[in-house]
Amino acid sequence: MSTGLVSQEGIVKGWERGGLARVALGPLAWGYRLGVAARRAAFRVGLRRVHRLPVPVVSFGNVTVGGTGKTPATLWLAEWLRTRGERPVIVTRGYGGDLRGRVLTVGRDGQSLYDPREIGDEAVLLAERFRGPVVCGADRVAAARHALDDHAATVIVLDDGFQHWRLARDVDILLVDGRAGFGNGALLPAGPLREPLRAIGRADAIVITKAAPGSRVAEVLVRLAPTVPTFAADLAPTSLVVSEDGLLIPRPLGDLVGRRVVTVSAIAQPQSFYELLGQLEVRAVEVMEFPDHHQFTQADWQRITQAGHRADLVVCTEKDIVKLRRFPFARGGLAALRVDFAPRGRDEERLGALVAARIEERRLRLAGETAREAGQ
Repeated sequence: MSTGLVSQEGIVKGWERGGLARVALGPLAWGYRLGVAARRAAFRVGLRRVHRLPVPVVSFGNVTVGGTGKTPATLWLAEWLRTRGERPVIVTRGYGGDLRGRVLTVGRDGQSLYDPREIGDEAVLLAERFRGPVVCGADRVAAARHALDDHAATVIVLDDGFQHWRLARDVDILLVDGRAGFGNGALLPAGPLREPLRAIGRADAIVITKAAPGSRVAEVLVRLAPTVPTFAADLAPTSLVVSEDGLLIPRPLGDLVGRRVVTVSAIAQPQSFYELLGQLEVRAVEVMEFPDHHQFTQADWQRITQAGHRADLVVCTEKDIVKLRRFPFARGGLAALRVDFAPRGRDEERLGALVAARIEERRLRLAGETAREAGQ
């Protein structure tokens, strides 16, 4: 295996093993825990303001770092709302970019208006996959207000909002990796948790993604959040996208079957990516990993190209191809696996009904408040 600066898989394995690494990082994890608790307490007692918008806000998030499928889930929900007559606007932070305090509309009608070096890979991917507006800003309250003022949003879809206290949500959907679960159960940096596991109980819905036979995740959820509705979804490969002159052209998944490839990933947990390729009987001649949200350099491109001489093509994740396509790969020599969020069985109907009901409840409350104000 060839690696970039850091092996994400190595970090995850270290968390799983625990042992000396967990003991050594324990004091830092306690410091992190105190910081999380202090921040939440500041909002609870009113030292910091919680902002509530005049439209419903729905969020996808998680309690672990990376790998649960937030970006595909956000796209799924935004499209689901759009097909039902809503005007959803996706609001995202732009992690990995360089916004410098700006709030920007970064996508319209499936077109990204900015480079991933400015707004990050996830924002570009959302902008190019969603047919409605995408707004990006580190200040997500300001970004959500921009969505209202500039795009007349009827629903805000907040990407990665479970730990974001400044913006009130009407539906918090928690994604849980059915395979990795909660790792060793320790907080950062001793483990993968962003906050203590009891936080799961404040979710309005839980979706288990990538559930594997024998997984004990459901048992943990029943114990920690017995009243929270739980759903299951797959992150399913739907097509191959090939870079041609900077454009991403869809191709059938069958074009990958049996090919010799170099895999490139800059995501938190690439194991699922490898497994999906394995299902297509892809033969990886070299595996190249980079840190999550890595901005590829000319030197990286040269290394990848050199490795690619021994393969049929270079295959990466869709988040990575939006950054790699600016380099001069051979025509058709760079491709990505497109993965979509797919609720299982009737769970799409059930999850959609839950979201629709919460949105309607919020609108009824707003109507009641408006009527009371008018009567005063």
